[in-house]
Amino acid sequence: MTKNWLKTTATFTMVGEEHIKGRKVNFANLVDNVSDEQLTKFGTILADVSGEAVQKIVVNNANVIAE
Repeated sequence: MTKNWLKTTATFTMVGEEHIKGRKVNFANLVDNVSDEQLTKFGTILADVSGEAVQKIVVNNANVIAE
């Protein structure tokens, strides 16, 4: 059985004065095996640019399992 990577996406939930309940920022087509450290650093950049804080990051990996 072989596991083949298809795609990885990340959704950053940002909160701030204008978005108290949070707003979601989606990124598609991330590289395979993106690390938690890379996502955290990117979240820091998003926070600096937007003036909002990153509340959470949700990562989705899509794989195909074939025989």
